[in-house]
Amino acid sequence: MIDFIRGFIARKGDNFVVIDVTGIGYYLSISKMTSDEIGQSGEEATLITRLLHREDTMELFGFANEEERFLYDALNSISGIGPRMALNILSGLGAEEFVFAVENKDLKLLSTIKGLGKKTAQKLCFELDGAFDKMAFHSSKKAGGAVRDAVSALVALGYNPLDANRGVREAVSLVGEKNIDAVIRTALEIIRKQ
Repeated sequence: MIDFIRGFIARKGDNFVVIDVTGIGYYLSISKMTSDEIGQSGEEATLITRLLHREDTMELFGFANEEERFLYDALNSISGIGPRMALNILSGLGAEEFVFAVENKDLKLLSTIKGLGKKTAQKLCFELDGAFDKMAFHSSKKAGGAVRDAVSALVALGYNPLDANRGVREAVSLVGEKNIDAVIRTALEIIRKQ
């Protein structure tokens, strides 16, 4: 029904944005990743949307790109994962990091998402097996053990899984993945600079 919305950001938070489209403010529920990507109040933004229509309510969800909306739809189609939990999952890891975790069946990382237990993480890995093969950010190879261990170590130290994933990925591109200590040290430096 509504595929996208383009307008100016009237206000926003970590989980919502109000887009002013020629004087009409559209309230959209969004993930933290989308909030980080779309800019600040007064700037123009385009959001890919999904309209949820139920008997008693209509709610509009916004996404930074098609891939995030695809993931939201895939998550929302799984029994026991509703629209709020799907958005919470995307906020907990971000789209690319979530795909990375599911492809590698990283239950420990998936379980760090608020409200997502080990059983639900297993269910997600099973239900979404092979679902990302044609996606633009589908990882070309499975993560090595050093990468998974580095991310898990940073999460254990109290870092946000999203920041840990991003830091480790950038660190691996700089120092390679053979020396886990170097990956962790470099990732820590990257995260602290952000």
